[in-house]
Amino acid sequence: MVYLEVKERKKKRYNYLVHTIRAGKQWKKIRKYIGEGDVPKEKIKEEEESFAKSLMGNSYLSEEQKEAIDQIKLRFDAYLKKAGKSGVENFNEWFFTELTYNSNAIEGSSLGPRETSMIIYENIIPKNTLLREVNEARNHKEALEFLLLYKGDINEHLILKLHSILLKNIDERRGTYRTVPVFIMGSDVQFPRHSNVPTLMKALIRWYKSSKRMYPTELAALFSMKFVSIHPFTDGNGRVSRLLMNYILKKNGYPEINIYVKSRNNYLKAVRKANDGDYIMIVDFLLSTMKKNYKFLAEV
Repeated sequence: MVYLEVKERKKKRYNYLVHTIRAGKQWKKIRKYIGEGDVPKEKIKEEEESFAKSLMGNSYLSEEQKEAIDQIKLRFDAYLKKAGKSGVENFNEWFFTELTYNSNAIEGSSLGPRETSMIIYENIIPKNTLLREVNEARNHKEALEFLLLYKGDINEHLILKLHSILLKNIDERRGTYRTVPVFIMGSDVQFPRHSNVPTLMKALIRWYKSSKRMYPTELAALFSMKFVSIHPFTDGNGRVSRLLMNYILKKNGYPEINIYVKSRNNYLKAVRKANDGDYIMIVDFLLSTMKKNYKFLAEV
């Protein structure tokens, strides 16, 4: 997050824009001098936009962390190649179940992994299961299958399509941006006015298209968090954001990330930081989660 820093030397005020970033295990401040004395708000805004663009080349991951991710990618590619068609299908069935169970559980679903698998692969509905939770499980699997075949890029049409699938038989407003304010119970997080959502979503897509040179894991993380900070829907924002994050990873040839419900509190803490424009915690969290997801590769 970019902020204004004022330094005084010999009774004179010097203004800097500052951005803090991780450099290996250390923290580094990147500064841009924008003038002496009282700088007009208009000039500060212009300089912030220019500074933000110049920061696009900076990374939230160290070279060592990127190397660790690339090693996971190489091992995963080798694993899938060795597994063959049937092995890939088996892996997808297991991973789809895990993704569906955890993503829905993060949002409050009471279904366990076994119940989720029964619903999406055996068409068996466990006793006393809520109809909404059955639809959530089925819809999430359908969304994953849709993305498995989808060859396009991230755009508004895809985002609305995913939301429409996820909220099928749950919300008649599915596939449309919200027209009311949204809040999170027990949180003071404020989201943009609903009237601004269409404009913000178009800006998000423009940001994505202009940011493809970023390291894929960072691009996926930041896009997901920027999406959540807009909160374009009345329901389903978290699930859509995680699907989009994983699609960006997959599109760039990187393994998808399954965020465990047992890590929900740490995940939400990182999301809250990201809502304020501080993405360091969420990038670190996702790297740690990816390592846990694919630790089995070291045994293969």
